[in-house]
This record gives sequence, C-alpha cells and structure tokens, in this order.
Amino acid sequence: MKASKSILALALGLICSGAFAQNSLSEAVAPGNKVYVQIVNDEDHPIPADEIENVTREFAAAGAWERVDEASDADFVLSVQAKKKMVFNSPRTWLTPSVLDKEGNVLWESKTYKADATMFNGYRCTNACIRIVIEKGFQKDLFKKAGR
Repeated sequence: MKASKSILALALGLICSGAFAQNSLSEAVAPGNKVYVQIVNDEDHPIPADEIENVTREFAAAGAWERVDEASDADFVLSVQAKKKMVFNSPRTWLTPSVLDKEGNVLWESKTYKADATMFNGYRCTNACIRIVIEKGFQKDLFKKAGR
C-alpha cells in the first residue's frame, strides 16, 4: 500500500513537472515576445556573418517575435548551432535550434537540419536550411509543443 502511494506520488510529480515545462515553453515562445538569437558558430566550419544575419532575421519573423540585441532584454533565447562546409564540392549547412529560458535552461531542442546548395535553391544552402528549420522544426515541432 505504501509503495503504491509512493509510485502514485512520483507519477503525479512527473505529470505536474511536465505540465509546468510545457507552460514555460508556451509562455516563452508566445507571439510578440522578445527573442535573442544566439548563433553558436562551429569554429572549424563557421557560416559567414551575412548568413548569420539571415538566420536571426528569418527565425524571429517566423515566430512573430521581436528580435533584440541583448540576451538580458529578451523573454527567451533561441540558440542555434550552425556549421557550413564543403561536401563533394558543394556547400552544406547544418542548423540545430533550441529554446532557452532566461536562466539558460533548455525548454526545447530540435534535431539537426541540413541543406545542400543546388540549382533549385539558387545555390544558397543556408537559406534553404532556414526554410527547412522553420517548416519542420518550428511549425511541426516547436509551435505544436507550445500549443500554437
């Protein structure tokens, strides 16, 4: 009897903590909130500065967030692991976004998305990767988990 009460209390605690985390994610990524986009560029294979600007602008617009220049002014941080290198004589970009709260706790983490430069995307692999992250990572995962 005592063991079943302990198991029930543990299960209830896990459910409540899951609901709390879900609520925190919903509050953090609500439309109109302020976002600081932090690009964590790979040291050996960085993406260029002008492409970083594209990533930050497009990601903020996709979530209808106001982009700010300082993490201290933001409601949440969108941290993006970024890497770009040549693969078989063609550029390839990898992006892995995650949402952090003000304390630096991870509220959501996406899988890594990649895109190659092709004639269909104008040989712009980073822009193609941004579109993939927005379509799959944000719309089908992040926004769904946040109840948007």
